[in-house]
Amino acid sequence: MILPPDALHENIYAFALAKHQVELYCNQCLTNMVELKKCSACRKVAYCSADCQRADWKLHKRECKAIQAHGEVAIDSIRLVMRIVGLLNQNEVGQFSEEYIPGGIRSFLTLMDHGNHLNAEAEEFAQQYLNFSLPPHSHPETIKSIFKKVSVNSFSLSNSTGNSIGIALCVKLSAANHSCKPSTRVCYRGRIAMLVPVDDILPTSLERACHSYIDELQPFSTRQAMLKKKYKFDCACEGCTDDERNGRMEAWACEICKTGWIRNVEGASCNPCGYVLTRDQYELCRTAEEAAIASKPKLENDSIPLETRRHLCEKLLELFQDTLHAYNVHRIPVLRCLFVATLAIRDIDATAKTGVSLLSIMLEYQSENDPAILFQKYQLSHIFCAGGAHSQAAKFLNDIKGPLERIYTTDASIVRNHD
Repeated sequence: MILPPDALHENIYAFALAKHQVELYCNQCLTNMVELKKCSACRKVAYCSADCQRADWKLHKRECKAIQAHGEVAIDSIRLVMRIVGLLNQNEVGQFSEEYIPGGIRSFLTLMDHGNHLNAEAEEFAQQYLNFSLPPHSHPETIKSIFKKVSVNSFSLSNSTGNSIGIALCVKLSAANHSCKPSTRVCYRGRIAMLVPVDDILPTSLERACHSYIDELQPFSTRQAMLKKKYKFDCACEGCTDDERNGRMEAWACEICKTGWIRNVEGASCNPCGYVLTRDQYELCRTAEEAAIASKPKLENDSIPLETRRHLCEKLLELFQDTLHAYNVHRIPVLRCLFVATLAIRDIDATAKTGVSLLSIMLEYQSENDPAILFQKYQLSHIFCAGGAHSQAAKFLNDIKGPLERIYTTDASIVRNHD
């Protein structure tokens, strides 16, 4: 089957910007390219024009009163559910009727909610929602039902540089299945959500336009546990059934040939040179792997000073030398944290080195034109430019200019910033 051109595009059914983004993007069209003006009532939510403010009022009016009453903006999930309540009250269910949609018809009312599996989370959410919302309230069971559908079907809302700015619910595109080796990425052109193919192979059905519900650059067991906990399925995708790929993701370094990789099990041997892991080397590698796993929550904990985390990252990378293979995904949380930490202290050389190391791991498991790769190269182009390495910055920009134009058009800020 050949999908029609608009099959992988959808006007977002409902979205909510993150608390720290509601003043930075228009809450109707999502632009941030013009001067924004705040709602005159709540003084929190911003718009690019009077037309956008009027268009959003039917959904903003409920949250506007609640924001005024509490003096603050609720988290994005609460406001998204509140906006969906507003849509349903107006009988706007986001229905699609197309032959390429599973079942032929799909609307918010038909979305999966995993039955009773999310009851505990839904109960807690409903209490938080009712604490923020003002009367007249929807029935708590309605709130719980919407929450469960949002939990299962929502996407991260991102800007044109791939940074998350909120949460979005797309009725049609949420039919796409998950893969730990995705064939598409969710991108946005204003309010238009898109499943963008990561290479030249186009999906033959909406369900096969697989994207990753999670950060797929994680060990096999971690991915399996995350998907089982939140989405209630045992993943058997192309990425999870590729034993060689999963082995490389957690591979240890060969102390003899230096480039080969060894599975993270006792007695394993190097793929190219045949070196067999000694007991001492096994213990060293296992210690490094355990340190990587134990440190991840600390590296992602924003309450820990960034400088403290930077020192931890540097110590971990020393430990990883000659133990974890260069393409081991346990390195990724360390490199991501170190990238931010070195940039914060304006150590541009260290930031560039860290970013390139991160890119090399990503390229091992993701396609050259994968938006995730394009965004990483875009970041690196700015880092190299700031460090005076203009030729390297230009190379990255030349690599990504064409693919980004195809995704966002030549008018997008990320494209125009190349010139």
